[in-house]
Amino acid sequence: MKKYLFILTLLFGFTATNLSCAQSKTTQKEKFQSTYNEMKALVQSKDYKFVGDFVYNNKKREKLDSATNNIAVNQSEVSGFASALYAKDEAINVNGKITNYNVNFDDDAQEIAIEFTVDDIKVYIDIKPNGNAFLAIKSSVNNITQVGKVQSR
Repeated sequence: MKKYLFILTLLFGFTATNLSCAQSKTTQKEKFQSTYNEMKALVQSKDYKFVGDFVYNNKKREKLDSATNNIAVNQSEVSGFASALYAKDEAINVNGKITNYNVNFDDDAQEIAIEFTVDDIKVYIDIKPNGNAFLAIKSSVNNITQVGKVQSR
């Protein structure tokens, strides 16, 4: 009888562990769902700004002044300034009318990909489930990569 009780207890322990692991995966996606919904509504409004926290390349990164380093999207226009990693590299002023504005919402992965063009400058913003955003700007002058946040203007 003790043997059966031991086996039953052991089985119950494995079942409880499996159930708790399954719940934690669901909880993580649920945890980010509200952030994703907020970011999705903000991007759909076309009235937001990217605020850069760090500029980086494959080897180095530098902290940015978020008060001066931001790119604001206002319907069909964009304005802002993106700092480069090194002082010798030119920062990029992104000002003008937006063309080729494209947004891809991946509801399963809770990720948002934005891309648009301003004159000869290509801008890419990827928003991750936790709210972190990655900015890539490609121009004839310089290429800049930053990490930061997307927020309301």
